[in-house]
Amino acid sequence: MRIFKRYNPLKVAKYVKTLFRGRLYIRGIGAFEFDYGKILLPKTQDKQHLLVMSEVNRQVMRLQADMG
Repeated sequence: MRIFKRYNPLKVAKYVKTLFRGRLYIRGIGAFEFDYGKILLPKTQDKQHLLVMSEVNRQVMRLQADMG
């Protein structure tokens, strides 16, 4: 499990894309699980978690498009 001290969508996306499966925690926001290179729907579905999930997944898609 990786702990991010600050929320930086690009750094989180690179971590998710590289490891492909696991868990992460963002201080001030909460915990997330990811699989197949994307953050999964969080168990606590408040607005902030959903926004972070969608933003990071968009960044992952951009990184994949840049490489392919």
